[in-house]
Amino acid sequence: MWRWAVLAAAAAMILLATGAARALTIEADKAAIHTAGMAMKGGWNLHSNGDVGDYVRAEKVGSYELVLRAYGSPCKGVWPVAEARVDGNPVASVTVGAKEPADYTMKISVPAGAHLVTVAFTNDALEGDEDRNLYLVRLDLRPAAGSKDLAPGKREDWAADAETREKAALDLAAKGIEENRKGVAVVVVMDSAGKPVAGAKVAAELFRHDLLFGCNIYMFDRFKTAEENAAYKKRFADLFDFATTGFYWRSYEAERGKPDYAYTDKVVDWAEKNSIRLKGHPLLWGDEAGVPTWSKDQPAADVQKTRVNEIMRRYAGKIKFWEVVNEPSHQAGVKIDQPYRWAREADPWAALIVNDYYVMANGYPPFFDLLKKAEADGVPFDGLGIQAHEPRGERFPLDRVQRILDQYATLGKPLYITEFTPTSGGEKITGSHREGVWNEAAQAEYAEKFYRVIFGHPAAAGLTWWDLCDNGSWLKGGGMLRADLSPKPVYEVLQKLIKTEWHTTVEGRTDAEGKFEFRGFLGQYRVKIEVGDKKSEFMGYMAKGARNRWEIGRLYENLH
Repeated sequence: MWRWAVLAAAAAMILLATGAARALTIEADKAAIHTAGMAMKGGWNLHSNGDVGDYVRAEKVGSYELVLRAYGSPCKGVWPVAEARVDGNPVASVTVGAKEPADYTMKISVPAGAHLVTVAFTNDALEGDEDRNLYLVRLDLRPAAGSKDLAPGKREDWAADAETREKAALDLAAKGIEENRKGVAVVVVMDSAGKPVAGAKVAAELFRHDLLFGCNIYMFDRFKTAEENAAYKKRFADLFDFATTGFYWRSYEAERGKPDYAYTDKVVDWAEKNSIRLKGHPLLWGDEAGVPTWSKDQPAADVQKTRVNEIMRRYAGKIKFWEVVNEPSHQAGVKIDQPYRWAREADPWAALIVNDYYVMANGYPPFFDLLKKAEADGVPFDGLGIQAHEPRGERFPLDRVQRILDQYATLGKPLYITEFTPTSGGEKITGSHREGVWNEAAQAEYAEKFYRVIFGHPAAAGLTWWDLCDNGSWLKGGGMLRADLSPKPVYEVLQKLIKTEWHTTVEGRTDAEGKFEFRGFLGQYRVKIEVGDKKSEFMGYMAKGARNRWEIGRLYENLH
């Protein structure tokens, strides 16, 4: 508690004019929270997307002025942006526009209870010899008229309140699953004269969820032995019905004019045989992986267009979902306006997704603004892709996840969690009230909760894990399977969740009107009908908000 003795002494000296209220001061170099940067004389040099702050306690909800003493340096004429956060949630921001210390004021609200108040640096940049920097001296939290003074808080109290918020988020998710992921279907059985058949036996089982449960499939046929390749495919098909296959230009077309269609054709053929839907990722990307070796820089627009057209037309009807441009708000080298128009023309039936990262950290305003502008400009896209592994190691608070999904849902498009990678490699857990390291138990515990929250949100349309196996994973311990392809606890937990808890199997008989009605999870169903010794089978789709009436007419001609 030594740091709060120092802070309290400082706060006692900062009396407001009325003498009735006082500020709570957090000296930047003595704060409890430093997620990035380094100490400097009289303050803290905050690095990209890091936080500096401390725990506070509010007697009741109140309004406050967060007065930030800070200075900075610009890059390309743009000064650093400081963002105020309460429990990791952005609440206000200000541009720090001077090279000498000055005060910058942000108005915030702090709920009752224990909370974490921090300031983050959201637009770090380094270009040539210009370096954008943010230097923090202190944070003063001053109550507005009618609000109580803030008191120093304790981490343990904040953690207890955060645990309560997490439980509330899971309760909300459970309610959402019942409301958003289930529907009613009616099977109607009639004879050849169109009259209802009573007493027909009906059995229906969910074949494939409406929401896309998936994973990238980058290690398909890339293990050393046939046995390993077969095990990988079996593990994949036993859990997932959606796969992301790669089109990274640098590796996909190492020699100009010779794209690796043969490999993709194998993936497509296997996916079709196993009823697995596919997404292509990405056709264009400003990163090095998106620049072919035979081109010094990003190829010209006409070359880009040729690539988009050729690939999408080749796989039209086979690969439905596409991330045409990857991470456009981070990688300025490729814009989305023309490429998505090319894609729509190449395959009008494709579902086009715009995908980016750092969204679960703070909503990433540049991505949200890019999407709003694209919509206003008439850029054709069908879904929003949210990566969920940056900042790496962060255990995103579930209530924040829900708020960010709510925010992006206002754009009116389906939401896809495109890359989700909680690891088990021993890294420190960050950004959470839960402490410890990412091991197999922590990976499974958080993944189950995250899946429940996503499944319960009405705008969610897909959830993709990134990568299936530790052998080939882009992050240490990022797989659901160990390097030997044995399942980790997370694989077994999610298999139980998706294939058992969120699974529907029903049977019964038609009533006097030839109807059999049931409630189940949304998606595709395999339905079997029996009348005496005659049988029939068909596939029906239970869609959200639809009538879902499956009529089986001319019964005796269909049964065999």
